[in-house]
Amino acid sequence: MNFIKEENLECSLLRKGLVSGLLMSTFVLTLLTTSSVIGEESKVYAKSNGTDENILMRVDTKNGTEELKEKFEKQIQEIEEESSKKQEESKSVEEMIMEQPDLLNDMQFIQNNYNAVTQIVYSQPSLSQYISNVNALTASGGVYYGPSGKETYYNLNMSGVIDIMRGMGNNDAYWVREDGAKMLGDYIIVAADLNKYPRGTIVETSLGKGIVCDTGSFTQNSDTQLDIATDW
Repeated sequence: MNFIKEENLECSLLRKGLVSGLLMSTFVLTLLTTSSVIGEESKVYAKSNGTDENILMRVDTKNGTEELKEKFEKQIQEIEEESSKKQEESKSVEEMIMEQPDLLNDMQFIQNNYNAVTQIVYSQPSLSQYISNVNALTASGGVYYGPSGKETYYNLNMSGVIDIMRGMGNNDAYWVREDGAKMLGDYIIVAADLNKYPRGTIVETSLGKGIVCDTGSFTQNSDTQLDIATDW
């Protein structure tokens, strides 16, 4: 009987030990699981917070980049506009005329750049086609009041006039410009009062710079009138 009781007691103790062990193991496992879960939650939370911060940082960075881009583009635009303005200001009269031949119809432009315009038209006679009739002497108009005064035109044989100029030492070529003006070198042949404008004098006309080579009876009425040689 005692043996049986002792055996039962040992079994009971063993069972209690096993149960206690199982309970302890369960507790430890639960504790570890809980800690793990808590740890994972903490990581997730920390990751979430980190992600939120990263998103905010990316948003801030994007906004900053856009602002810098806009500022940079604005500066580039201002530089280009200033450069373009300077280029326009530095353009020569010849460049402006070549780009916009119709400027030769602009009386204000011609008056402001008279010398340059006339030189350009001399060197490139084809440009004379753009000169408006209202800005210069014409065959249909007959009379024009140019930069030196009243202008008229005449069409006579120039051989005698050229001989006189040759005798004075002028060897420039005689030719007829596209618009009909008779030329001696780079200048239009004009008749004038020789007391006021001796032969060889360079004078301003509505058709460009002229050279006094001739005279006429018209000088009795005006010492400033110019008679321009043309083939009209």
